[in-house]
Amino acid sequence: MKKQRMIFGLSLLYWGLWLAILILWMGRFVTSFLSIYLVSALHLGEGVVGAVVAMYGFGAIIGCLFGGALSDRFGRQSMIIIGEIGAAAALLVVSVLADPVALGAALFVYGAFASLPSPAIAAYIADVVPPKRQQRAYVLQSWAINFGYAIGPIVANQLIKISYSLMFYVEAAVMIAVTILLIVFFREVRHLTTSAPAARPEGAMSRNWRRVLTDTPFLGFSLLMFGYFLVYFQSTSGLPIAMTDLGLGLGDYSVLLTINGGMLCLLQIPAMKLFARMGNSRVLVMGLAVTAIGYAVQAVAHSWGGFALAVVLWTLGELGTFPIATTTVAAMAPATARGTYQGVYNVVWSVSIALAPLIGGGVIGGFGGRMLWIACTVVLVGVTVGLRVTKGSRDAAMAAAMGAEDDSQ
Repeated sequence: MKKQRMIFGLSLLYWGLWLAILILWMGRFVTSFLSIYLVSALHLGEGVVGAVVAMYGFGAIIGCLFGGALSDRFGRQSMIIIGEIGAAAALLVVSVLADPVALGAALFVYGAFASLPSPAIAAYIADVVPPKRQQRAYVLQSWAINFGYAIGPIVANQLIKISYSLMFYVEAAVMIAVTILLIVFFREVRHLTTSAPAARPEGAMSRNWRRVLTDTPFLGFSLLMFGYFLVYFQSTSGLPIAMTDLGLGLGDYSVLLTINGGMLCLLQIPAMKLFARMGNSRVLVMGLAVTAIGYAVQAVAHSWGGFALAVVLWTLGELGTFPIATTTVAAMAPATARGTYQGVYNVVWSVSIALAPLIGGGVIGGFGGRMLWIACTVVLVGVTVGLRVTKGSRDAAMAAAMGAEDDSQ
């Protein structure tokens, strides 16, 4: 086995992918501005916009559903490369369409390809990073995503001033550049020894599916996170619509996205040591509780300052949700089914992407933005309590998975 150079306690096998993720998310901004694009540039109604944007989420369900299982069968690298190339091509098609039906179909394809790499990336990290350092690895992955998320809206806002089409072209170009980078990286890492599973016979896929669909602690955790995701994705679907109804503009919304991403970038890494001492379950519960307070503040906000305060609060909560939840899934999954577990978990994420615009647009259209934020607060309180109650079963499942991996080595 070749000795690998370590940076921040993690090997180059991790950092090559991390760099690709960072670049990718600096150019991934179309979905955040999609609702505004459809309303402002194509002049579609709020109800139609919700349905069109939801098609991206439905496509993402397909991508996650098969991306994880196929990565267990054929390898992580193939699914990551295919997903990025397909997403870039689909995005270029979206940029030239105006008919709502055609847009919905193209966004469905884009969502499928764009989500194909997600479970493969999460499983790859678990393959190449030892369990004791996985929380650090997923936190740093989240940092890269959030840094890009902070930069992306600034870039997109400038591109939109020139042309909405330019926003699509730039994101597609970034995807192509990242794909080239990944092809070179994956070719180089073949010379290094990794714990990534080799291609497995077809029967292994069905066994993995049976295992994940009968894992009660994992399914319970995924269901609770589904509630959180439904609320979280209102930040890119319901929030811009609600702010527009109050007379706030695109620039106001863009600044909020930058605040969210900027705070995560500044605080994510310093928070790692605290999270390591607290344990995954405790961090998740505290993160959800703070997020609930943020949405309660948002329910009474009527100005940009009020929304900014709410964003600050639920951003603090977000520090302890996404990376810790992914770490939890990785710890609960057996090594031979990591992609399948991450795929099912990402399906929950994708279903939320599909349903959040429909729910948010419907509630705002029928009852107003304030009612949406009240409902979000209630859901978050329920998720917080649920995570606290089910802590014991999750801890037992993680211990069992760790024991099985130790026995196999």
